[in-house]
Amino acid sequence: IEGPVMVVAGPGTGKTQVLALRIGNILKSTDNKADSILCLTFTNSAVAAMRERLLRYIGDEGDKVNIFTFHSFGLAIIEKYFKVLGLSEMPKLLDEGESAVFFDEILESGDWEYLRPRGDRARYFGDLKSLSSLLKRERITSEDFSRAIEREIKNIAESEENLSTRGSRKGELKKEALKEIEGLEKSREVAQFLETYKARKQEKNMLDYDDVL
Repeated sequence: IEGPVMVVAGPGTGKTQVLALRIGNILKSTDNKADSILCLTFTNSAVAAMRERLLRYIGDEGDKVNIFTFHSFGLAIIEKYFKVLGLSEMPKLLDEGESAVFFDEILESGDWEYLRPRGDRARYFGDLKSLSSLLKRERITSEDFSRAIEREIKNIAESEENLSTRGSRKGELKKEALKEIEGLEKSREVAQFLETYKARKQEKNMLDYDDVL
């Protein structure tokens, strides 16, 4: 009942049962209260399964155990402390559908050189959302991302190794370097997009799932 435990097992092998029994054993063997336990999982169905197991094993005390998905726990904390975040009211949660609409609006209204989805909006949404999630997980702001891109473009442009030393292009950047810079300029536009997305959410007092975590 003390220290971390890792349960490594496939689906349907009893992981939920093991965790529910561990919670029950902690409550039975110690003076911990049921509401002092936090149980986090990934899906609402897993929350329901854990709750059902606990009620079966330990009765009504199972209702007092805090069982959440990661996102619902994050929202509960934000709801309680949103003023600490400098917000005047509880922000609204953007679901995936609303995020997609937001992305579309920004793509349509902006003067983008590279971000032109044409007929493949789903791909753009998926790629941009994945990058946004990655930066959030790594604690990298869109501003940090932009600065890193600018530094890299400057380094490539100023490196003597990237200059042609002969022929008609002598003294000019090599084609490989120009291609690399073009790729970074695309990334710079993505960073601008993410900054716009962040500003729009703040205007409307909205958070997406990555913001919550």
